[in-house]
Amino acid sequence: MENFCAVMFFISLIAIVYFAIRWIINHFIKNGVNKPYKKYTFISLIAAVLFLTVGIIASPTHRSSADQTSTSSRISSKHKKKNASNESKRKASISKANSIKEKESSESALSSSKKQSEAESSSIAKASSESLVASSSSAKKASETSKTDNASYTQNGGWTTAASGMVFVSDSNKYYTSVKNPGNYQYMTQSAADNSGAKPAPRGNQYARP
Repeated sequence: MENFCAVMFFISLIAIVYFAIRWIINHFIKNGVNKPYKKYTFISLIAAVLFLTVGIIASPTHRSSADQTSTSSRISSKHKKKNASNESKRKASISKANSIKEKESSESALSSSKKQSEAESSSIAKASSESLVASSSSAKKASETSKTDNASYTQNGGWTTAASGMVFVSDSNKYYTSVKNPGNYQYMTQSAADNSGAKPAPRGNQYARP
């Protein structure tokens, strides 16, 4: 088909040149050329132009250029679609990564807040417990002091005897019931002395008796 088109192209080109020359000669010189020949010359010229047009359109160069244009258009369209798809995937990936990062940050902040809240609650509970213990200890000490003040000891000669349930506690953490100088001892209940770790004296001396 391509060879046929090429042959028709060259034949049409030659025919155009020939009939164009004949028509020019006939038109300007007018030397006895009859009218039918003029008509046939004009028709042949038109046919040659048509064949030339068909040959140019069907020529391999023209068709190759059109194919290349169409191919490049298809490739360009395909590249555009591919680039658009890759861009869409990239944006989706970035969006997903940002979402995961925000979620992790939110969870971390929530966990930190929870730990801080637990630590504060524990600290408050501990402080409250210590305050309660201190209050209880103060109340107990006040009660013991009250008992100490109310339970007076008695003097008998040079000895001072503790009241019932009371004892004199020495610096060595021993307690006695009778002493000669009560100012050198702590006067408290026997239960308080036991709770403080004091022990009853195993024997007496010239200054204190168990």
